[in-house]
Amino acid sequence: MKVICGKEELIKGTQIVQTVVSPRSTLPILSNFLFETEGTIIKLSSTDLEVGVTCFIKGEIVKEGSITIPAKRFSDIIKELPSDSTIEIRVDESNQITIKSGKSRFTLMGLPKSDYPVLPKFPEDKTFKIKKSILKTLLRSTIFAVSTDETRYVLNGVYLTAENGTIRFVSTDGRRLALMSRDVLDKKLQYGAIIPTKAINEVQRIIAGDDKDDEVTIGITENQVAFQIGTVTIISRLIEGSFPNYDQVIPKKHEIQVTLGVKETLSAVRQMALLAADKSSSIKFFFGKNMLRVSASAQGLGSGEVEMDIEYSGGNLEIAFNPIFLMDILKNVDDTQVIFNLTNSLNPALITPINDKNYLCVVMPMRI
Repeated sequence: MKVICGKEELIKGTQIVQTVVSPRSTLPILSNFLFETEGTIIKLSSTDLEVGVTCFIKGEIVKEGSITIPAKRFSDIIKELPSDSTIEIRVDESNQITIKSGKSRFTLMGLPKSDYPVLPKFPEDKTFKIKKSILKTLLRSTIFAVSTDETRYVLNGVYLTAENGTIRFVSTDGRRLALMSRDVLDKKLQYGAIIPTKAINEVQRIIAGDDKDDEVTIGITENQVAFQIGTVTIISRLIEGSFPNYDQVIPKKHEIQVTLGVKETLSAVRQMALLAADKSSSIKFFFGKNMLRVSASAQGLGSGEVEMDIEYSGGNLEIAFNPIFLMDILKNVDDTQVIFNLTNSLNPALITPINDKNYLCVVMPMRI
């Protein structure tokens, strides 16, 4: 095998596939990525047996072939080569990889493609398309509420459903819930799948720096989900099991409705979070006539409060929240105002952007 590539192309490709490489895997070959020729282009692939990533890069193919390459070592070498350099990669019959650029020369030992796990193919017959900007918003607005408790494995991902033309993303960790829906699909489509956090993070990483608002193709089978994003394909196992009935935890009635500015409220919460000693600490919201006081205190640290002018004419109410939960919501609202729907200090709060009724977050209060 012999190929010639530009440094930037190689860096771009290795950065895409390297994040799912398993440096501590019990299978040594999973510390490698697969480097192979396919027609007139070069294909890079990696997997940790849960998530697989494939991308294509440009290069001159002198002789076809394939090899698996130690990912971190190869990436470190390529980064240190001169800028705008041309890099020659040659593989001999003993799986030795020679990397040449200018007067620099390195050798690495690879492993044959036959030792590498076979990555699933993209399910071409069970797909739908969605604008990249819409997918980006759906993911960003829900991923923060996913549970990290591995004993509740069905909550370790985002629940995607498609029904009657509506795509819906839902996540919860049992103490908070985020739900966003968009009416952008064919009404005949019906799906239900729990996508693991790692796959979601990979998709977010790929689409984050791309300003083109082209379409992403999503394919879902009984046990796998695949995302086709330009020349990059991400394939992941789905989380098995049934997602809980999230609709029953969304408050249907409320006694108090308060409109708050996102920027001002986020600033107040951030200030009081400075006094939250640990993840279990709370901050208090006190609603009085035309005012909101956000406060916090920590034994041995001190106390603080921020007062905000608001339109509120109801009775006095004090309710405590985890500041991290509120910051996660407010940072991901694409609006200038949110509506807090409250009942009392014990029942969950329902928070919605003032101009987007298809996005809601539920937060359980903390005991005062």
